[in-house]
Amino acid sequence: VNASGEFDFGRLDDTALLIVREQLRAELAALAPHSLGHAQLAAVYDVSTAEINERARAAWARDMRMLR
Repeated sequence: VNASGEFDFGRLDDTALLIVREQLRAELAALAPHSLGHAQLAAVYDVSTAEINERARAAWARDMRMLR
């Protein structure tokens, strides 16, 4: 959690990030789909998705540079 109270997924290694996402999915499944808690947790999950996407983009770009 950073100074503003948000979870900083960038500080996690890949394995830890995947574990946290699994836990978030389990928590989301337990919440009523249209509840405030579900919406808030879904927003956190979306931030974790953005982190995964950024890591994948960076890895892909790195691999493409190595092929040149």
